[in-house]
Amino acid sequence: MHIVLKRGYVLSERISGSAVKFSYAEPEFFIKEKREKGIVIMDLRGLYKFTLVDYPGHIACIVFTGGCNFRCPYCHNAALVLDPRSQPRVTETEFFNFLKSRKGLLEGVVVSGGEPTIQPDLADFCRRIREEGYLLKLDTNSSNPEVVYKIHRDCGINALGVDFKAPSRRYSELVGNPSPDLGRNVHEMIRFGQLENIELDIRTTVHKSLLSFSDLEEMHAELAVLGSPVWTLQQFNPVEVIEEALPGIATYEDSDLIGMARKLGPEVRVRGLTGRFLL
Repeated sequence: MHIVLKRGYVLSERISGSAVKFSYAEPEFFIKEKREKGIVIMDLRGLYKFTLVDYPGHIACIVFTGGCNFRCPYCHNAALVLDPRSQPRVTETEFFNFLKSRKGLLEGVVVSGGEPTIQPDLADFCRRIREEGYLLKLDTNSSNPEVVYKIHRDCGINALGVDFKAPSRRYSELVGNPSPDLGRNVHEMIRFGQLENIELDIRTTVHKSLLSFSDLEEMHAELAVLGSPVWTLQQFNPVEVIEEALPGIATYEDSDLIGMARKLGPEVRVRGLTGRFLL
């Protein structure tokens, strides 16, 4: 929901558990005005200066944005989601100075979170990354598809990390967001990537108490309608997750995930905790 207020501010719903919170997002001309005054817009809360895992096939860095509109129980970036101000801030100046110093060494930048698409200045931020000559991979939960479409129109997205959380009928239940469009949005994001020839990293974090094999079969059927793109089952990471009890609940072994992937089809892969593909 968006309500326009005086001076063009927009009041946007943010979902936290069962409670609805509100935060301000600003239209582009106020973003430009703030940038001209040197006011930081992007809420950057972490930077890994080197990764071979997050953008497969490329040497990259990964920058994390604060805040998210989902509350996935298994999320291992809980601090970024629940209390981003607890994490050290990286200014845009620091970040782009870093990119300038790594030209010729890094190939790409992964923008992750949290959920990057809730950041009001994301489109301009991504454009600046592309202008520095880097490939751009954007990780998203697909809840704000128009933001992603605009970024691609403006500067070109090279890769999308698409979090495919659950079967459509269970989406809201699993991510803690009541929007009825979440499953459809993910399908449309995948279709968009296919049509635009954007490299896709479609992935699902799997915990036994949250997703059964029948759930995975249902998700596989949904992907089949989209042409059966490559799909990665990810091992649950039990570190600092949102649902504190989850690490104490039995989940699948790597061998279980490999067995399920083989039953589902040849386009299904398994990624372990180190980021290596096990299948």
